[in-house]
Amino acid sequence: MCGSGVRWCARADAMFDVPGMHVLDVRVDEQQRLVVTIESDQIEHGCPRCGVIAVGHGRRCRVLHDAPCWGRVTVVRWLTRIWRCLEPDCAITTFTEQHSIAPPRAVLTVRAVRWATDALSHDDTTVSALARHLGVARHTAWSAIETEAKARVAQPERLAGVKTLGVDEHIVRHEALLVRMEVGDLDRFAVAAARWSWRQPVPGETLGSGGSSRDKVRAVRHYRTGRAW
Repeated sequence: MCGSGVRWCARADAMFDVPGMHVLDVRVDEQQRLVVTIESDQIEHGCPRCGVIAVGHGRRCRVLHDAPCWGRVTVVRWLTRIWRCLEPDCAITTFTEQHSIAPPRAVLTVRAVRWATDALSHDDTTVSALARHLGVARHTAWSAIETEAKARVAQPERLAGVKTLGVDEHIVRHEALLVRMEVGDLDRFAVAAARWSWRQPVPGETLGSGGSSRDKVRAVRHYRTGRAW
């Protein structure tokens, strides 16, 4: 439980919900992000090279982006322990503790990557939107999501019990959004591209003024590739 003289708060640790990690501080920074400072309960560690018990050699703050919490971008400040090997003949002098909360050199926590991959799989959202909620760049989010998604696809048991496959209609909505973005950026090409659609456009009409989404998608594809289909 929490109380005076207690280094870690059991309630805060339960809410953070990462085994072996303990919450030291929680605050909202000037960017309105939720910042959680944590440390592990690791008190000793053997050298990964020679196995000799190492001694503490200070701490280093590692910044990670976690899944959003309470409507805010959530940043984790992990005070990682630095260990020093006492074996004179060992090739390793110092090393940093590792934990399953995040792989080495990762920007996102494992929980954040799983959250984003689940959202992209089940919700009508985009990688850019997920990156905004995580507080990272789009390519950072996609790099982690792609790795997790490929690992999931490689699991044959994911198709257990599946009898029918279909196409989600949100794909069509994304195509329509793509067309609107293209037209917004390339309006001066819209009339020329519309000539390659499946219907004859009204003189002076642009892609944004009518026609089915199918017509517009084909017109934009022609502009991009030079082919009618």
